[in-house]
Amino acid sequence: MSHLNRWIGVDQGSTKMLMTAEFDGEYIDKTVPTGMRVTKEYLVEQVNTFIDDLPFTPEGIGMGVVGLVDGDTLVSSHLRNLEGMTTELFQRGDCHCYFVNDVRAAMICESEQYANDESIVLVMAGSGFAMSAREQGLHIMGKHGWAGELGSNVYPLNGELKTLNYLSGGNGILKQANCDIATLLQALDNDEEFAVNVVNRAGMYFGLALVDMMHTFNPEYIIVGGSTATFKNYMAVAQNVAKEHTYPAIYQDCSIVAPKDPKRIVALGARLFGYRKEHELVK
Repeated sequence: MSHLNRWIGVDQGSTKMLMTAEFDGEYIDKTVPTGMRVTKEYLVEQVNTFIDDLPFTPEGIGMGVVGLVDGDTLVSSHLRNLEGMTTELFQRGDCHCYFVNDVRAAMICESEQYANDESIVLVMAGSGFAMSAREQGLHIMGKHGWAGELGSNVYPLNGELKTLNYLSGGNGILKQANCDIATLLQALDNDEEFAVNVVNRAGMYFGLALVDMMHTFNPEYIIVGGSTATFKNYMAVAQNVAKEHTYPAIYQDCSIVAPKDPKRIVALGARLFGYRKEHELVK
């Protein structure tokens, strides 16, 4: 049987891709840009370059991908150029690759920190949203394993229904603020009104999503990862809304926390998924 630290983990995100390996007790990380027009060929090239530069030969690849996975294929993604991408593209001889949805990978990683009988919900708040729930050690998957499309839920805004992705996700916030990420972050640091208003409203809607999650799952923990959750005041507003509108006994049951390793949570979870899949340890 191979060893987990001989596997690499990949977090293929909407704006960047993180590749992580472990050698002599230290992480080796490399991040490259992606974006809406990213191609399969580019991802393969970047993963191969990362592997070629490592001081060891990997025994397998676990890859967290954005979208819906069916077996060895990414069947649906808002990154349209990647739809239909298969694990075979990344295989190198006996070094197999396994795909897993990015939020499921994050849940696999974070589940290692919690007892099986603890009820947990994990949310990745990045360009958009995805959610995973675990109850009594079992992941709530749905028919095709696609449960947790939180960002597609809709909420009213000015008489229209908008998705949570638009109202509270990173890409939606930038569209509403009509600026790039660097400008937004600088404006938040300077407490500029346009940025504060957009982010506070986004935090409010995410707070309503937290209310929905608490009332639906009654979890002991909600783990919130992703870069959008780090925007100034975003989580403070969201938690205030959640506290105000959640049934008190349910709110008191729940702690809202950050992941143990926010940077690598998806990559490490994908690595563990791939390793278990290779050795038929995935239930």
